[in-house]
Amino acid sequence: MKRSGSRSDVQQIAEELMIGEFSRQVGRELVKATIPIGKANVTVDGFYKDTHRVTLVKAWAHVGKAKAAQRNKVLSDMLKLALVASVLRRSYPSLIVESYLVFADSAAAKVVSGMGWASVAANEFGIGTQVITLSEDVINTIKEAQRKQDIRANDECDAE
Repeated sequence: MKRSGSRSDVQQIAEELMIGEFSRQVGRELVKATIPIGKANVTVDGFYKDTHRVTLVKAWAHVGKAKAAQRNKVLSDMLKLALVASVLRRSYPSLIVESYLVFADSAAAKVVSGMGWASVAANEFGIGTQVITLSEDVINTIKEAQRKQDIRANDECDAE
């Protein structure tokens, strides 16, 4: 059974807010979508399509520096965006495909905006990054959810 502290409801709601704000910023109505790629499906948090352009977005509502597993989640999102963009460009050569990773925090965004290979890969794949400004209340709610999800912190509390 899943620990109640590990639930990501707070982050999912924050990601919806982030997609809404990014949608406003780019002037396109972004919606969650599942895109068939061969025998697989890739879900994106934000999708927009018109006759000439597709916009793909993955969001990550995390505050603070990413831990290893969290970094891998972002890298997985980047690979999904690169895959979908590649297939769309090959299938529809005249289509403009824009891909973005949006973050709730600049420290979290360093996974792909720092000096490492992930930053080079995001640039090579044409994946833009954007930090979305959220209210202090939303940021604090994310931090509290992260605290509850931290297994080490919960184990320490249970041991007392």
